[in-house]
Amino acid sequence: MSPARALLPDERKLVARAAKGDRKAFESLYRAYARPLYSHVLVPMLGDHDDAHDCLRETFLSAHKHLESFRWQDSGIYPWLKTMAKNKARDLLRASGRRQRLRGAFSEHISALGGDREAQSPAEEELQRAALRTRIDAILETLNPRYAAVLRLRLLEDRPREECAEELDVKLGTLDVLLYRACKSFKKACEQHGLATALVAEL
Repeated sequence: MSPARALLPDERKLVARAAKGDRKAFESLYRAYARPLYSHVLVPMLGDHDDAHDCLRETFLSAHKHLESFRWQDSGIYPWLKTMAKNKARDLLRASGRRQRLRGAFSEHISALGGDREAQSPAEEELQRAALRTRIDAILETLNPRYAAVLRLRLLEDRPREECAEELDVKLGTLDVLLYRACKSFKKACEQHGLATALVAEL
């Protein structure tokens, strides 16, 4: 069992002031706890420094928004922040897993369409990829425009989460939810249009 983390001097007062909108008080909490959350919670969970930075930012944005709901305990605010950070990391891991499965399904479907890939020329493979992309684009056109946009940005173009969120003018957490719903909608549309099951089996 790890030893209890020492509280900041006047931590309870800092939390109370931060909850009332005191920016300097909140910055003091950030300076004290951002590094341990990043190094001891987020990086070990995610294994990626960029993702850990994303989750750290989301953690403190959420903390700032919900600080008034925090109820003081003798252990201070760190356990509350730690729980929030873990939840952000789990959300990201779930979203990342869905994204990888969808991308894998695209690849599997292309392979299934291609048959004996070794017997094909690069030009033939490119034609098949273009044909599949045309079918995918046609299905995306039937979706909610925001769903189509997040699928194109995040999956087809493989753009970073932060860039996608900025493009769509949403927070990172909202982006993950939007992507999840878009995948579900895309799966349903694929089934309705008879697109090969290899494409939707992993959604």
